[in-house]
Amino acid sequence: MASHTISPADRIRDLSTVEAEVTEMLQSAGQAINSLTHRSLSTDNSDTRMETGSDTVTLEERRAAFAENTQGFYTHLQAVVARLRRQAYALEEAGIIALEAPTLAGSSQQKQSMSGQGVQRGQGTAASVQETERITNGGLGNLDVGWLNSRGNKVATEKESELIEEAKQLLEESLREGGG
Repeated sequence: MASHTISPADRIRDLSTVEAEVTEMLQSAGQAINSLTHRSLSTDNSDTRMETGSDTVTLEERRAAFAENTQGFYTHLQAVVARLRRQAYALEEAGIIALEAPTLAGSSQQKQSMSGQGVQRGQGTAASVQETERITNGGLGNLDVGWLNSRGNKVATEKESELIEEAKQLLEESLREGGG
């Protein structure tokens, strides 16, 4: 029986499915939280007004909605975890990532080989061991992914274009009111 090879396009489609599943998972979580409030239980996301005094939904209906949406959340969560685990296994099989993060304590063979190379070159072993011990965070050093993400300009650019569009609309409205 020949094994089916999965193409990069298939992997990307699977990740797209994961993205859609995460969206559904968050919607289920939001609806579960919504069922604990005095808001209506409609699935319409535009409903943000609070109902006061005239709550037509019974406590049992709210409990049922909470249970149903919580179950949906956990179902979607389990599907996302399973798909991401499959992606991680595929990356590990391809040799792109290691199953376990390398640690300095577990790499005593590397330290020995580094110190042996230092002696062969006529250098002291202390310098090569010191070089090996400087490796931190799996070779990433002090690289902070959060810092890199905070330097991204996509959100600021999008917000700026939204604000410019709103300003144009306000200016057009004021010109219409002033001119008419």
